Amino acid sequence: MPKHMEIVRIVESIVYTPTYFLLGVDDNKRIIYQSMEGGFNSIWAFDEKTRMRKRLSKITIHWLGELSRDRRRIPFTRDTSHGKELQIVGFIDLNKDVEVTYEEMTPVRVLGIVDDGGKLFFAGASAEDVALYVAEANGSVQKLLKLNTYVRVTSAFNGIVVGEGHLRRNPRSSEIFVYDYKTNELHVYTPLEGSTNKNPVILNNGKVLFETNSTTGDTGDLMVLDLEAGEFTKLRLPWKDYENYKPVEYLFYREFDGKLLLVGKKNGRSKIFVDGKMIETPDGLILNAYLTNDRVYYTFTSFTKPMRIMVYHDSVNSEVIGAKLPSEIEERLGNVEFAKIRSSDDLEVPTYIVKTNKRDTEKPFVVYVHGGPWSEVADAWSPFVIVLVAAGYNVVAPNFRGSTGYGEKYRLMDIGDPGGGDLLDVEAVTKWGYEQGLGKGAFIWGYSYGGYMTLWSMFTKPDLFKCGVAGAPVADWEEMYELSDAVFKEFINILFDNKKELLKERSPLHKLHNLKSPLAIIQPQNDTRTPLRPVLNLAYKLMEHGKTFQLHVIPGIGHAITNQDKIAEVLLYMLLFFEKCVEEVS
Repeated sequence: MPKHMEIVRIVESIVYTPTYFLLGVDDNKRIIYQSMEGGFNSIWAFDEKTRMRKRLSKITIHWLGELSRDRRRIPFTRDTSHGKELQIVGFIDLNKDVEVTYEEMTPVRVLGIVDDGGKLFFAGASAEDVALYVAEANGSVQKLLKLNTYVRVTSAFNGIVVGEGHLRRNPRSSEIFVYDYKTNELHVYTPLEGSTNKNPVILNNGKVLFETNSTTGDTGDLMVLDLEAGEFTKLRLPWKDYENYKPVEYLFYREFDGKLLLVGKKNGRSKIFVDGKMIETPDGLILNAYLTNDRVYYTFTSFTKPMRIMVYHDSVNSEVIGAKLPSEIEERLGNVEFAKIRSSDDLEVPTYIVKTNKRDTEKPFVVYVHGGPWSEVADAWSPFVIVLVAAGYNVVAPNFRGSTGYGEKYRLMDIGDPGGGDLLDVEAVTKWGYEQGLGKGAFIWGYSYGGYMTLWSMFTKPDLFKCGVAGAPVADWEEMYELSDAVFKEFINILFDNKKELLKERSPLHKLHNLKSPLAIIQPQNDTRTPLRPVLNLAYKLMEHGKTFQLHVIPGIGHAITNQDKIAEVLLYMLLFFEKCVEEVS
């Protein structure tokens, strides 16, 4: 079989294997979930008794909220701008299985959406401001008040709306906000000035549960805010398994019929706790969970298992909805290892190594750099990684400083220093890969901030990598800032700690003359997070310096890709370029 045909088959086999993300169990006892099955991001319902599935959304969904408390609605957003992330809001009426969208609203970039008895509350960013909005049942949408900072709405109940954000405008802290719809009052809370507080959820008694580092100074702890008394208390539960497990952070916590369900995580894997008692589940990453009657439904994934919906009942874990990889792909996936690799300044960098069973001794290993930067590579399904492993590459995925999942001290190390310490970590992990004999040389690949780190690494450490692919990269922080809307301007201010002089210093555009190795750039045409224009300017400069490179501009999409065909296109360009590089460096 011709080499390019094999690559196409690998990409298609992985991208078109469907994944399933649990949204909840509705009032009709159907499992509501999100999937790209059928080609695009959509909402589905599944009846366990009849085994019947039904697609509830007819057009691509951009972001999703959670199932409403009465289990009758799922809020969502829809991009109306071909990838520019200007969105309108809507919901699925689960009693009638119909979509309701607010077509007349002015589209905004939505930052969290929640349902409160049929009202939709959300934060929205435009070019001018960041504000809190409400979409009423009568079809009207109104701006409630301006927040003008980096915020996210997370929960609402009886007219009280809560969320998180940098309300004190300190890049190293975040606070809880509470908005009273009835009185139009906004209050900001923190148990300790300078602490990080996030993901507030309103419990059935009206108190607010949230995650904080105020008690430890680093790892996540759960705290309760009594709004009436204005008092904070540490969460206490009947069982202490979750305290003994010592989660670094919590992915999910909700109250179901008086019981508190938590998903705690450390080292890229997570466990479920019901009232503090751990239930036995497979090793991997559990993203969320819902308790109904005596069953716990949850979303499970790992590097070798696409996202699926599981149920825990009578001490047994069973698959409810899932998809199996083609056997020829499954056989190519080797061991998954976790290591802490010392950076040049002696910092330990948590790193996942995903090995291939289809080893070609002539192939380099690939350093995969995640986006964010406030994100992580966990033990979770990622086509961006697995297509490489299936094609015969060992993959090394560092959680460089600035990554989430390893404590707030670690995450905050990137504030005011993007492209500094994180570059040292990528360099150290790459050298470790050489020492371990993981491949004949090293390639690098990443998307978004990972695309930035790919360019930055290849331009500032030109002898480290033999080839690189940068997806949706930041080419010029200064120009990106000029082109950004209000919330992404604030994102850049936070990341750089308001050090405007660093924007030029840490921009790949000004280091491109150092490039020595083959480079490909894959850029969405309508991207408003890492825009096309700075990438085109970079391309012109590369040409002026006589550099050889590939540039693929993918039409009709933005930064967040919600279509399987477009994901496949990105990965196909990446993998074919690497295969070409293998031939050139062998």
